[in-house]
Amino acid sequence: MRGVLSNYTDTAPARLTISRGTQGKPALAWPSLALDFNVSGSGDWLAMAVSDGAAVGIDIEYCDPGRDVMTLARRFFRAAEVAELQACAAEQRSDRFYDYWTLKEARIKAAGGSLGLELETTGFDLEYPQTLSAGSSPGSIVPLAPGATTVAWYGLLQPFANYRLALCCFAPRDFSDSIRLCEFPGDGFSADRTPALRAVSRSTHGTPGVLSR
Repeated sequence: MRGVLSNYTDTAPARLTISRGTQGKPALAWPSLALDFNVSGSGDWLAMAVSDGAAVGIDIEYCDPGRDVMTLARRFFRAAEVAELQACAAEQRSDRFYDYWTLKEARIKAAGGSLGLELETTGFDLEYPQTLSAGSSPGSIVPLAPGATTVAWYGLLQPFANYRLALCCFAPRDFSDSIRLCEFPGDGFSADRTPALRAVSRSTHGTPGVLSR
């Protein structure tokens, strides 16, 4: 985390001061810059999103094919989301579960909220085919109340096989065409590329970048 932030702040990693919100969201306390960031980890990957000041949240999840996703959904999802999962073809159900799960976490983390208290009330309507073909347009992400009252941009990606990544940024901009995905194995960034979006919010919202390590 400090290594990535040092590239944006021109400050040695050890000199950075990191603070934590009431629910644990990290923030840059020094130097004082218009910068927001968030981190997530799952399986073999850590992921980090950095924005130019707008609150940002990120979640990456390994899509475990052996997980009982319907049991988790009935506990943490809204009724409409559970019904949508039940209507999915069995072989697509796990993928759609992680679409919802990562979006929920990204939104809650952007707001600095509590996953335990807000997973059930944070909801989305995903409007796209269960199977996306190569070259097809991304689907639509529609936030449901109460999250729909906040101006935010959402993006859903599959950065690697068997992984899902979601972004949320509280900004009235659309960064669908300018997100960059970089691997950060050690010194500096590498493998800078524009990732394909699985789904995106259709209104004018945004997040400026994703960094994965």
